[in-house]
Amino acid sequence: MMNPEETPKPTGVTPAFPSRGQLRASALAEGLAIKKKWKSLIAEALATWPKLHVEELATVGGNFHTLAGLVQLRHRFSREESDRQVKEFFAKHYPVA
Repeated sequence: MMNPEETPKPTGVTPAFPSRGQLRASALAEGLAIKKKWKSLIAEALATWPKLHVEELATVGGNFHTLAGLVQLRHRFSREESDRQVKEFFAKHYPVA
């Protein structure tokens, strides 16, 4: 058992946790970056899934679930297969830092 006199003393430095506003701003900025990059990936997505239409891909905006649903619908894949393909596509084009 630790003696009360041996307890670590606070150093006066508190860990810097982002505020709710900072988290919201970061998520918004990330979402906008994904949408911007998505516009440049529409041609490659069309080459990957030729049964999709440019107009449909333009409305996706980089949203994983929307794209997976379109791939499933147009190519008649199972949900698991469409999710797998979209996950691979996103991993290739949106690498995790």
